[in-house]
Amino acid sequence: MKYLRLALCGLIFFTSSFVWAGRVLPNDVHIVVMKSAEGQQVVLGTAKKAWLRTLSLGLIKGNKTFQLSKVVRVHDTSNRFVTYNTLYRFKNIPIAVRFDKANQIQEIWILTDEERDALVRPNNPQVD
Repeated sequence: MKYLRLALCGLIFFTSSFVWAGRVLPNDVHIVVMKSAEGQQVVLGTAKKAWLRTLSLGLIKGNKTFQLSKVVRVHDTSNRFVTYNTLYRFKNIPIAVRFDKANQIQEIWILTDEERDALVRPNNPQVD
């Protein structure tokens, strides 16, 4: 009986750890590249090559500055929460952002390599 209880507890522990490992992005995220981050402001650009930037030989970059929400949540590649003060480390890396109703950034996900390959496609929403 003791071994059965131990085996059952071990089974529950190991199967529950697989559930924690999952990371699901919401449907309303925008895939962008973070160009710079300083304080509560973040400069975002498109995650794919823009034809306007190519035609203008790089003179028109198409970057926009956005304000971070006061309750912004930043998820790193391991899905841990990090503070917005560490965003400068993720410069020129594709990220997923979600905006609130005031057009401020509410949530940020630093994308893994697999997520980048799957999400940076022409049919995904970009920042306009």
